[in-house]
Amino acid sequence: MAIAMKYYYPDYFDDFECVPGHECPDSCCIRWQIVVDPDTLKKYRHVQGPLGKRMAEKIDFSTGRICPHGEDNRCEFLNEDNLCDIVLELGENALCETCHTHPRHEEVYPNVRERSLAMTCPIACKQLLERKEPVNIDCYEVHARKEWDPFFDHKLFAELVPTRDTLLSIAQNRKFSMNQRMVMILGMAHDVESRIHHRAERKHTSFPLKNLPIFPNFTDREKHQLRKIRKAYCEDTAYEKIEKRLDEIIYDEKYFRQENEEPVSTIMTDMLFALSTMEALNPEWPPLLQSILNIREEMSREESRGRMAEYTEQEDEIELEQMLVYFLYVYCCTSAYDEQLLAKCKMAVVNVLIIRELWFMRWMENDDMLTIDEKAELAHWYVREIENSDENMEQWDSLMQRSPRFAIKKILKVLRRGDILKQTH
Repeated sequence: MAIAMKYYYPDYFDDFECVPGHECPDSCCIRWQIVVDPDTLKKYRHVQGPLGKRMAEKIDFSTGRICPHGEDNRCEFLNEDNLCDIVLELGENALCETCHTHPRHEEVYPNVRERSLAMTCPIACKQLLERKEPVNIDCYEVHARKEWDPFFDHKLFAELVPTRDTLLSIAQNRKFSMNQRMVMILGMAHDVESRIHHRAERKHTSFPLKNLPIFPNFTDREKHQLRKIRKAYCEDTAYEKIEKRLDEIIYDEKYFRQENEEPVSTIMTDMLFALSTMEALNPEWPPLLQSILNIREEMSREESRGRMAEYTEQEDEIELEQMLVYFLYVYCCTSAYDEQLLAKCKMAVVNVLIIRELWFMRWMENDDMLTIDEKAELAHWYVREIENSDENMEQWDSLMQRSPRFAIKKILKVLRRGDILKQTH
């Protein structure tokens, strides 16, 4: 049976151009757990000679993984001259799909392919940070055979795509600060996920956006006030009405105040500390992370707030927006496998907060200066640590779902404080 195969991709996907190896600030063949695709794996089984013997020893043919080795986590087939022995002996066409296409990535779903440019590449990361216009997600269709995965919720995925479109629209609505946009995204993700989990008992077959409240835990009176908003999240009028409710609901002092109020700096420190428990792919990453934690411990609460206020006054929010859009686009629809949309959105938001923290610390170290090259370097370093390890991605996702460190209330508190600093400086 032939049906439409949909290909989604960001509008900048075809604009990427790799630079010569000597001009690239990093290597694609270092600090990465490569998984060889099944077709290439079959070819590698039949390679003879010394290279074939190395493949038999260094590739796990049950999983396709090529695990990096050494202190700098080099690929097993990367020689001392930083050249690929597979390419040298068998030619470029012998490379597995990942190595051949990186940083172009294709996430495979039944009858859907989602293409992206991985921010693990420093050049792709810099090109995205330099972009000023909003990102559009384009789509084209080709005829293909129907594909089926028993572990994949096809109906849920069909609902998640327009949900993600709405989340991306919120992320790129420049009428609001980045902090406000991330608050709205977390609120919507919470509501959508709640609807997903209760579909069966409520006898809903879907979760149309028009029926969703904006944020969790609204009273009946508040829900009544928001009925007009429910028609469409993406309309400008809807955003205007959301804006009127931000101070009353999301920024409600009673919601955030506790007897022993936890400082925002402590919340951020806890988030950063969680990273130190994960596998380190880059030997320079643990010292960098530790230096940030040390600075955090040495700074007083007042100094931290004052310096962050100075930094946010001059930061380019469009750069943060582009990173947020990237994470939402890549992560959101994977919740079709586990129904954990909120965890995916929390991961996207926390990633942006941590990247902002990295930039903030480097800015202070550089006497209040920070170049686009430095931003790209730090952002791609961080993304590589998270996304180039299956173990780290699984752990990060699990922390978003279960760890009190990443409770939505704590994340909202960080976002709220960031907006207060921006408004009062």
